[in-house]
Amino acid sequence: MKRSSNKIKKVMIITSIIVFAVILIISIYFLMKDFLSYKESNDESKELAQEVAIQEENEEKAEIDWEKLDDINKDIIGWIKIEGTHIDYPILQDGSQLQYLRKSFNGKYNINGSIFTLNNNPFGDSETIVYGHNMKSKIMFSELDKYMKEDFFYKRSKFEIYTKGQNYKATVFSCYSTNVYQEEKYIKTLDFDEKVEYYKKASKYSMENIGKVKKIVKLSTCSYLNNHTTPTNQRYYIVAKLEEID
Repeated sequence: MKRSSNKIKKVMIITSIIVFAVILIISIYFLMKDFLSYKESNDESKELAQEVAIQEENEEKAEIDWEKLDDINKDIIGWIKIEGTHIDYPILQDGSQLQYLRKSFNGKYNINGSIFTLNNNPFGDSETIVYGHNMKSKIMFSELDKYMKEDFFYKRSKFEIYTKGQNYKATVFSCYSTNVYQEEKYIKTLDFDEKVEYYKKASKYSMENIGKVKKIVKLSTCSYLNNHTTPTNQRYYIVAKLEEID
């Protein structure tokens, strides 16, 4: 009886070890898969930036090979670059299917997705919203949370957006985090000027001498503020005055 009991224990131990090993192997596989996906996306974006040769003639102008971008993907309608971050990506115009939540700029599946907008007339509309994932790997829009720090908010208040027909300078005047559903429900009843005032009041910091705001770009990404491991219904919003560069 004792031998039988010991034999059962050994079988249970061996089974547990095998199950643990299988789980470990599967976990490592998915971790490596995600890591390679992150790396591939980051490498592709860096290579793309080099290939299209963003050549800054001065602080307000840039030359981009739009024909090359158009050959890669006709959905690429712009480029965003924020100094002091890794944000240096093409902007894609998405449809109602939200395909670029899990597609790279080249149309291939990638867990990191792309930086995209749902606007029908991007940067021509009075308000353009640009979305991107908040990835733990610190790519895509993960570094937007830097604007929640006072020093970064004032030091990096200006960034650039380039499009085929027009380049823009953006001046940040609002940064905050709130529940996406509560915000959408509230601001849908506001006109443009009322939205601007709402964004100013919602901001964690105040930007003086912003002047008359006629057009804005709103950057949006998930927030981890209430949960350190997975995104919540909170969003980081960075709102900037958008002006054409002559």
